[in-house]
Amino acid sequence: MMNKREAQFWLKTYYPTTIIRDRYNGTYSGGDWLVFPLDYWNVPKEVDGDDSECMMFWDSYKGCVGKGYTKEEAFSDLVIKMKEL
Repeated sequence: MMNKREAQFWLKTYYPTTIIRDRYNGTYSGGDWLVFPLDYWNVPKEVDGDDSECMMFWDSYKGCVGKGYTKEEAFSDLVIKMKEL
């Protein structure tokens, strides 16, 4: 879970950021594109898991992630969420 200080740093630098296409086209995550304020090696592997693993992950994930039907929409969603922290 990201704290306010980390969110403020991210909003100034947009670093780190990982943008990925959702494996299941938003069925479990709610977005075709996902943007994590994380290095790619820190993105939870479950986002690309099998159906049940992915479903359980999104049912319980509390981290900050942008979601959208385009990369730009997902990035904008993450910016909004980070500002709310």
